[in-house]
Amino acid sequence: MIGSLRSKADNYMAYLFLALLLFCASVMTHVFFCRKASKSCLQAKAFIFIAFIFLLVYFFGGAIIQRSGVLPLASVWGLPFRISSGVIFILLIPVYLCFYVLTQLTSPSKKILKSIARQGSVSYADILTCVKEEDFINTRLNDLCASGCVAQNNGRYVLTSEGQKIALTLNLMQFFLGRKVGG
Repeated sequence: MIGSLRSKADNYMAYLFLALLLFCASVMTHVFFCRKASKSCLQAKAFIFIAFIFLLVYFFGGAIIQRSGVLPLASVWGLPFRISSGVIFILLIPVYLCFYVLTQLTSPSKKILKSIARQGSVSYADILTCVKEEDFINTRLNDLCASGCVAQNNGRYVLTSEGQKIALTLNLMQFFLGRKVGG
């Protein structure tokens, strides 16, 4: 009994590993595509197409693996391992697209974080020149201070360690996707 549960878990992990590996391959393919494609528009449809192709590769590859007898098609909660791992692949698509779209958006909070990250320490007047929508500045600064991303020291705003991590992540995402700030 325990041996069969262990083999079922191993089979499920193999299908899950294959699904996650192919999802990562679809993301990397999309990143390379974005770096070569037009920078003026989002490439979300391209990612959906790329992910669909890799999903087909997953299902055909899983069928070949299952027919070869290497991994039997067992089930968990009535769903075959291959299908449940495929569902996880499908659910990861909108998660990636949410983060991908963030590189295109230029919110006041993002402008403030990037300005402070670039200059190290800025005054309120510097932030006013950075963000033209003055109605949002106080609200955004208060939100960033309350969330712990920005701290105020002697009338100047600086990034906290959390704010530095967020600014670094935003910069890395934009670098890897070949995007400039705001597009």
